[in-house]
Amino acid sequence: MSILYVVGIGPGDLDHMTFHATEAIERAQVVVGYKTYLGFIEPLLDGKEVVSSGMMKEVDRCREALDAAAAGKTVALVSSGDAGVYGMAGLAMELAAAMTAPPEIVVVPGVSAVQAAASVLGAPLMHDFAVISLSDLLTPWDAIERRLVAAAAADFVVALYNPRSKGRVTQIEEARTILLAARASTTPVGIVRNACRGGESRVVTTLAAMLDHEIDMFSLVIIGNSATFVDREGRMVTPRGYKAGTGDQGPGAGETQKNSVDGHVADSPSRILDSRSPISHSRSLMVVGTASDVGKSIITAGICRIMKNRGFSVAPFKSQNMALNSAVTPEGGEIGRAQAVQAEACGIEPHTDMNPVLLKPTTDCGSQVIVQGAVVGNMTVREYNDYKPSAFEKVRESFGRLAAAHDLVVIEGAGSIAEINLKRHDIANLKVAEMAGCKAVLVADIDRGGVFAQIVGTLELLDPVERERIAGVVINKFRGDASLLAPGIGFIEERTGVPVLGVVPCFSGFRLPEEDSVALEKRKAENGDRDPAAERLNIGVVKLSRISNYTDFDALEAEPDVRLTYVEGEEHLRGLDLLVIPGSKATTADLFFLMEQGLFPAIKSFTGPIVGICGGYQMLGKRVADPHAVESDIREAEGLGLLDVVTVMLEQKSTHRAAAELLPSGFLVAPRCRGELAGYEIHLGETILGPSARPFARITSRSGAPVEVLDGAVSSDGRVFGTYLHGIFDNAVFRTSFLNRLRKAKGLAERRPGQGGDDPFNLLAAHLEKHLDIDRMLELCGLGGTLPE
Repeated sequence: MSILYVVGIGPGDLDHMTFHATEAIERAQVVVGYKTYLGFIEPLLDGKEVVSSGMMKEVDRCREALDAAAAGKTVALVSSGDAGVYGMAGLAMELAAAMTAPPEIVVVPGVSAVQAAASVLGAPLMHDFAVISLSDLLTPWDAIERRLVAAAAADFVVALYNPRSKGRVTQIEEARTILLAARASTTPVGIVRNACRGGESRVVTTLAAMLDHEIDMFSLVIIGNSATFVDREGRMVTPRGYKAGTGDQGPGAGETQKNSVDGHVADSPSRILDSRSPISHSRSLMVVGTASDVGKSIITAGICRIMKNRGFSVAPFKSQNMALNSAVTPEGGEIGRAQAVQAEACGIEPHTDMNPVLLKPTTDCGSQVIVQGAVVGNMTVREYNDYKPSAFEKVRESFGRLAAAHDLVVIEGAGSIAEINLKRHDIANLKVAEMAGCKAVLVADIDRGGVFAQIVGTLELLDPVERERIAGVVINKFRGDASLLAPGIGFIEERTGVPVLGVVPCFSGFRLPEEDSVALEKRKAENGDRDPAAERLNIGVVKLSRISNYTDFDALEAEPDVRLTYVEGEEHLRGLDLLVIPGSKATTADLFFLMEQGLFPAIKSFTGPIVGICGGYQMLGKRVADPHAVESDIREAEGLGLLDVVTVMLEQKSTHRAAAELLPSGFLVAPRCRGELAGYEIHLGETILGPSARPFARITSRSGAPVEVLDGAVSSDGRVFGTYLHGIFDNAVFRTSFLNRLRKAKGLAERRPGQGGDDPFNLLAAHLEKHLDIDRMLELCGLGGTLPE
């Protein structure tokens, strides 16, 4: 009996053909196909009659195959991909229906192009999807448009066949416009060319930027739905609805996603700032404040640890953070220090998605803008407001990835939510809650006074839609008998209709790193004459105008025999056992600041030990040059000259997690210190050592990669040293060895490294559990009764 096999040969590589397809071609006496596709299977064609034709000859090829089969030959009619998906199977059956004695038709399936491309991209087709050809040769364009509109509105993942050819260049542009009308411009898009065969290439980009990449007839384009995200390996993943962290279905618990798209954003502010469509599958809670420094960061960290202890996979998020305290992620990105602390509370590594926008002030009216861990430039307030629509796109991207990978995201707001002059450009507070589709808890600080006015005034200044987001109030930093607040709490609840979820007393016995310079203002050095106690170490940290990463000294301050103050004038240097010059966001500008404050000559003449960290290390040298004006308009400044080094600012910032080991000169600083040191680098400059300076340490690892890089410098007598390693004093053995040297010189008893004590995050969680109605808070925010699987 005559037979026609209509064979799907798959993507084109023989390894991806099915056994059935290979067997059908082996049985065939005649093989018919498009010449390009026949070239893919050339090794299988020896000894066979081959009928080849070019593009646009599909009907002719099909008729020849049917006629040969009807004449009694065994024929294979080949299609790329699957014969039943934009292939030859349907046409063969249509033409056979008109024949008097048609041959038997057997359709042999193959791996379709959409399956092949999806495998290259990751798992973008895990949920419902639509496949649409953009070729209007056989289908009118208006019909294709209607299908695109329907698929976009229904939130299908959309796979586009025949996206562009030499003669058809506008269809892909129009398809993108239709899809942009229904989903975010940050939606992941994958473009695969020559999927699963020679010359394969892939790009993962965004809907906004997809046209910046090569797309042709050998390409297949897959546009994600509202839940699709890009994982840390750069793969597109569309969750099917499984709960994250349950077996192998969905992103693993605690796993955050790396931004692997190419970073382009759309230009339309109206589209970008539209937060009316919440992120799909988001389970989140926002912590907002009546003002700055009311305790949002600490409350957020505490809730993170509570949820972790209850078995949830939880991650922190702050869309925009303005702070000079920053941290480095394992991948080398820079984020706010508070989010790194909150990640620690969650039991996970920090990631740039946790703080997609970081602003580091450089002047009173400008900041360095860091987006998803990388510097995009220095901007004035006006320039940044113009840039905010693009920044908000990155906020959506980052939050979407966190929400897809975790049971719960705890979001921290910024400053006050009722700054009416800032609301128009807000990308940090209730617009983020709207984007996430979540409720918010309002935190107020009773310690600063007027707490009931803070709460009522804040709520009164919100518009009705914003006010609906507020699910409860937390009164923070209380001292005294909380029962005395009952009348005020009753008034608040009656007046505003918003419940008070608890009163949190000030806590003692543990400490977490503080957020920014607002907290630093409370830790100024005392003025006037001082007579420091002889039985303790007195350490002074110079309070620079652009001080950064002052959390470097929290570990020193926590030592029981250390008194740490912040130095603002020459008189504060008296009686110090150690002077520390901290990091600075503008080193050359802060050198002039030291001169203006009269501290420059005072530090030069200080005879005790001196330490410089990062920018402080640069200041200890002879000269700091900034030829590209990357930090300020000051191109060169004289240094303190206490170390024989010079520094040149570079345009590219170095941000790394680092491991290091002391060199012989480092042992002058910290005798008997052994073992590896851990820290992180965030600096722009390169420092060159002169003949009288010796390196402090050798960096052995940066962002997980082995290196051998010299770090820091030590004076010949070991009195002065500098390093680029932030967090150097967090190393207990180094800290103890270094301080013991000072203790010995002062006649104090040496100490052993501390044992660490109780986990401060667990202490904080227990404190909040005791004073907040956590269950009610979660219920009000739509999370009541939710248990981790």
